[in-house]
Amino acid sequence: MNKQKAIDKTVKFLRKGNDKLGHIDMKDMSIFRRIFLIIWNNKANILTMAVVFMLLAAVIFAVFRRDTATVTLSLNYQEASKGQNPNSTRFNIYEFKSYEVIEAAIRSAGLEGTVDPEDMMDNIDIEEAYSPTQLDITDESSYYISTSYKIKYVKNRHIKYIDAERMLQLICQAYNNYFHNEYVGSRTVLNYEPGDVSDMEYIEIGKLMVRRTDQMIRYIQQRINENATFRSEETGESFQTIEKMLQNVQDYSIKKYSAFVEENGLTKERDHYIRTLTFKNAMSDIKYRQYMVDYNVRKDSVANYDEAMIGTVMIPSVNDNEDYYMSRTNIGTDYLTKQADESLAESVWLQREMIGNNDIIAKVGASAAVDEDYTRANEMINSVQAELSNVARIADATDKEYLKHTTKDYLTFTFIDDISGRIALIKDILLATFIFMIFVCIMLYMVDGYVRSRGGGVE
Repeated sequence: MNKQKAIDKTVKFLRKGNDKLGHIDMKDMSIFRRIFLIIWNNKANILTMAVVFMLLAAVIFAVFRRDTATVTLSLNYQEASKGQNPNSTRFNIYEFKSYEVIEAAIRSAGLEGTVDPEDMMDNIDIEEAYSPTQLDITDESSYYISTSYKIKYVKNRHIKYIDAERMLQLICQAYNNYFHNEYVGSRTVLNYEPGDVSDMEYIEIGKLMVRRTDQMIRYIQQRINENATFRSEETGESFQTIEKMLQNVQDYSIKKYSAFVEENGLTKERDHYIRTLTFKNAMSDIKYRQYMVDYNVRKDSVANYDEAMIGTVMIPSVNDNEDYYMSRTNIGTDYLTKQADESLAESVWLQREMIGNNDIIAKVGASAAVDEDYTRANEMINSVQAELSNVARIADATDKEYLKHTTKDYLTFTFIDDISGRIALIKDILLATFIFMIFVCIMLYMVDGYVRSRGGGVE
């Protein structure tokens, strides 16, 4: 009974504008004319309900959008089209919502202990921003690798005072830092680790430190060639000042250490070290003799080369200014001269190494070092390694900032601005209202049929 009363009241409300239609016979009318008459006679009701619905929809959509933020992530580097990171490893967009990234964002927001990273991962949805219309798995030319992604964040229920857009900005910043630290640039040469040198001879430790500083200096010089004016805001240093710092460590601290241990003939295992250097000299002497033979053979070949051959290899050429000149191509003597120079350079280097080793052997054999000398040498090792670690830390921090500066456009995050957001909101409201009006019109049509089936009226 109550259900029937509710139906009758609803029908009466929707039937208010149809009083004139009750006396019109619609049996012979087409369905379209019948619908038009019903809508026209109920236009006031339809308009009233549409306005009320539009206001309610505006409130609901506005509240929902306030708790939702969307950003488009674009990859703007060459390897992205291959589905790779800048260092050629495989790109994975879902690292955006990884535990490490979300934890860093929560830490930046000061929400430690308020929300769990794994819980917030469920608030992030990722999809391709632009998808291909058709993909043929048998045709490689139709394969598609996305370089743009749409990321939507819905406000976590545990977060009270940070809106959705601000939280998504923090997540984007955390991912940007993670991406650059993991995949942009190669800075292993600047990650100086002293390591365990307890089994190395004192003189070899000095050589090792020279090699490490040489590697870092070469890396920094490459950065100077790229940008000589860059200065880090974090460290306050430029690549030029870092190069001077490394050069000072090498020219003063390391040289001072090496000179001390060589002059005092410091060694951990004297006999074994002397045998090792002697063996190295024997091998170097063999190579030295081979290089000298190669050098002499090629030098004699150049001296005996027929000069008459030179006149037959002059060819006309054009320089950058489009001027003609006679160019002499490489001939046999050029190749022989180059090979002779290379052999001589190698033999000179080996000769110097053997002379140095013989000097070390003599000093180690005549060493009268005491415990205080060894203690001082160990202290100097620790001091030099501390210096190198400090300079390497500064160099690494400066290089990271430089890479962020030069690759800042590798990832771009585009948030929906206020105007776009309002336009989208209006579109959603109008679409919802249109659908609602269609539903109301269908209800009016059904009510008219219901009333007529009951004899034309409702008591």
